[in-house]
Amino acid sequence: MKQGSYIMNEETQQNSPIDYPSALARIGNDESFLKELLELYLMDFEAKKEALKAAIEGMDFISIQEIGHSLKGSSANLSLNFLKNASYEMEVAGKDRDIDRAKKALEELLQQFQSLKTHLASKN
Repeated sequence: MKQGSYIMNEETQQNSPIDYPSALARIGNDESFLKELLELYLMDFEAKKEALKAAIEGMDFISIQEIGHSLKGSSANLSLNFLKNASYEMEVAGKDRDIDRAKKALEELLQQFQSLKTHLASKN
């Protein structure tokens, strides 16, 4: 793969935190726009991560559900499937008022977010 390109072989794509073909198809195959959207996602996630930690600490299940839902949508829009799934778990944890599930979902979210950051850093 050439440096900075989002073109990947099928095997690499299966393990990627982002489904590049899907993400690019949504935005007209504009790689620079995808990069910009991903940078915005990273900033947004950082802010939501702190709000989510506070919501879990305060057992604010409405906020847990709402933040999970918001992250699920933004992750889905960018074809960040692992993050979308972890966000869904967070949303359900809030809906079900299950603090242990929310804590586990947060661990998974943070792990998947770090994986995305590492992956994107390797592309630059």
